[in-house]
Amino acid sequence: MAFLFDDDHRQIVQEAERVLSAGFSPERLRDLLETTGAVDDAFWSTCAEMGWTGIAIEEDHGGLGLGPIELGLTAQMAGRFAVGAPFLTTGFGVAEALRLHGTDDLKSAHLPGLADGSVIGAIWLTTAMESGALPTLAEGRLTGAIGPVAAGLQAGLLVTLARTPEGSDALVLIELDASTRRTAVQTFDNSRGYADLTFDGAPAIVLNGADAGAASLDLMARVAVIVAFEQLGIAEACLDRARTFANEREAFGQPIGKFQAIKHRIAEMYVTNELARGATLRAVLAVRDGTPDLIALAGAARLMAIDAAEFAAREAIQTHGAIGITWEHDLHLFYRRSRALALELGAPAAWQDVVAGRVIGAAA
Repeated sequence: MAFLFDDDHRQIVQEAERVLSAGFSPERLRDLLETTGAVDDAFWSTCAEMGWTGIAIEEDHGGLGLGPIELGLTAQMAGRFAVGAPFLTTGFGVAEALRLHGTDDLKSAHLPGLADGSVIGAIWLTTAMESGALPTLAEGRLTGAIGPVAAGLQAGLLVTLARTPEGSDALVLIELDASTRRTAVQTFDNSRGYADLTFDGAPAIVLNGADAGAASLDLMARVAVIVAFEQLGIAEACLDRARTFANEREAFGQPIGKFQAIKHRIAEMYVTNELARGATLRAVLAVRDGTPDLIALAGAARLMAIDAAEFAAREAIQTHGAIGITWEHDLHLFYRRSRALALELGAPAAWQDVVAGRVIGAAA
């Protein structure tokens, strides 16, 4: 399917790049890496001021009423700067859960807060495609534990799966309060607000009790597409740095970019990025249009974006040589983020199973 960005899309990208260039601070990100549970509050304030928090939320609920393409382009710019908070994508997941499965009262109660950034959303739906224990839902109360959850330390709303006494699954919305215990989790990317959440009778509202598994996988696919844009931004940033360095760094009297090994490495990065870009654009159109092949296309975009981000980050470090592996250089920020995003929404192997199942099912 052919797709071209219009002037509005280009303006969104240019403005996001301008704002993030002015506010990007690698030093602040390094400080976050050494502080378990902290996030970049300055970035989140910028998101709220710019209206990015409400890009995909309807105007009736305080949002901009745009859509997943515009949010994806903003996330792509966020990836290029390795911003230190996960809330754009996690909040989108909660907003989509409310839009697709919430009542009018729930939408009116919670979407405005998500739109203006005063409420942070988090999701934990990986059990929709990976085996794992679920918290128990009984009489509107949730008991059990999940995690680690991205944005779990800061979130006010959570969408997750729960197990009912009858043995069925339910998609639930929880307002995180004192009945939820949050335990910060230290990881190789501490800017994501990871936390283990333990529920002790937390109030929960069932969003979709008919086919919670299908609804959860659909939500995961939608969020995965926006995350794929962020991963594409990471891959672009790493390619740009590697190409620039290869043209400036000299060895044996000439730029190292003239050596075949470096040229091939950068060419492979470019090809991998472009394959991921095509898959991601195709998937976001499926999100926008709600096509039946959404999950398969989203899975393909996620897998290719994971490959592009990790390959570009890894090869950019190799291109830079010894300086690339130091704490002072920015490349490790992108490599850490690429690894974190590769795992937050489920492991690549699980997504491979999802895509393979959809493709085989369609062929049958």
